[in-house]
Amino acid sequence: MLRVRCACATPSCGLSPFPHVCCHSRISFVFWVLAVSLCTVLLAACGSSADTEAERAAVALQIAQEYAEDLDLDKAQAALNNLDVANPRQWLMLQTETLAADADPSASALALLADALNSQQTQIEPQEPAASPPLPTAEPTTVPTTVPTTEPTTEPTEPAAKVFPSPTAAPPLPAPATESLLPTPTPPPTLPQGRATGPANVRSGPDTAFDFLLSLPPDAVVDLIGKTPAGDWWQVQLADGSSGWVFAQLLAVSGAADSVSVAAVLPTLPPPPAPVAAAEPAAEPAAEPAAEPAAPAEAAPQGAAGPHFQLVEKRLWDVFENGGQKDGPTVICGERRELHVYVRDAAGSPLNGVAVQALLGAKEILVTGSQGKGDGKVEFVLGGGQYVTVARDNDGREATAETAYGLTTDPREIPFEQFMAGQYCSDEAACNFWANPTNQPPPCSGHFSWTVVFQRNY
Repeated sequence: MLRVRCACATPSCGLSPFPHVCCHSRISFVFWVLAVSLCTVLLAACGSSADTEAERAAVALQIAQEYAEDLDLDKAQAALNNLDVANPRQWLMLQTETLAADADPSASALALLADALNSQQTQIEPQEPAASPPLPTAEPTTVPTTVPTTEPTTEPTEPAAKVFPSPTAAPPLPAPATESLLPTPTPPPTLPQGRATGPANVRSGPDTAFDFLLSLPPDAVVDLIGKTPAGDWWQVQLADGSSGWVFAQLLAVSGAADSVSVAAVLPTLPPPPAPVAAAEPAAEPAAEPAAEPAAPAEAAPQGAAGPHFQLVEKRLWDVFENGGQKDGPTVICGERRELHVYVRDAAGSPLNGVAVQALLGAKEILVTGSQGKGDGKVEFVLGGGQYVTVARDNDGREATAETAYGLTTDPREIPFEQFMAGQYCSDEAACNFWANPTNQPPPCSGHFSWTVVFQRNY
């Protein structure tokens, strides 16, 4: 059986029922405080260098706490730049989000520093889901009652004499019915439901290439209203009345799932934009000879009709690139979660000055060659995942470009062929362990890296 171990900053302990699987659960507040205290003592004795994710997080927290006391932003910025991370500002935002999600009071110091660096995301704390609209109820039928004509008195009165009907008197007519004859409305049938077995992304269509809408927290319950013909994606009803799509393996289904029909309208992805071809020059009319020869016009560069960038490579890093190891069939997970984007011209030469834009989260724009990471290159820090494209050419012109979708760190959304190419598994049965683990978190969750290459049309 395929086994997985984790090269985590904090070693596995005997409390884990699955010692062969990476422990990427969030540390409770008490253990977090003890870990930060221990890391602070070690860092004071060994300097400010940090080699593991946990040590870097501890150093960032210490930097934020010192900034909260002395408000020396230059000193804090310099200390952050010494951390061995791809993008210190974006990495600091990710640490702030992680502590805020755990209600850790230490997040306030990180949030203060992130705000000072003008890099805090618009929303750190998760929003409360919108309340479901109340179901319509039938108006109650009003039953008329007889209203007494006189107010009862508090003084005792003589009992009224009994009146016996005459034997020949006709029987009284029955009173007209006052209750409503309308049938009682029946509640709508209960829809099958899906419960998120972990964080589950809701998208605008049944594919990871569609836009990300929101993330369902673990154990969130949604109604199932449709599915794809293959049954690999569910269409779900959200609390605000809108709908979206969730990968079927991320939901535990209850109810009559077989009664859910294929969605009447299945969203489709737009075709990629065709490269813009240079317009053929129109035939020039014959001109009369000029008295003096005109100066020759400069030839327009190839691609002057508009720069276009094509996605030529999207690759998951293998086990070793990502800082991991292998021991036979056993994979020891690495700790990296990086996105490296390269931009080249038609001849394959690196291009500096090209604006590369992330499409999720803070939607940060980075310029190739400006980070000191190499010519024609930018680096992003991956959280749960990212989409990326090219926004502008190096001459400032707006550009058309393909988009690299599915750059995720969730192993349940990574195609098997990418896993096998990255040496995480050797066949479909072994890869299914990464995508569908039983009774344990997904292996290496949150720690995958990608490389993307764009090429210009001239």
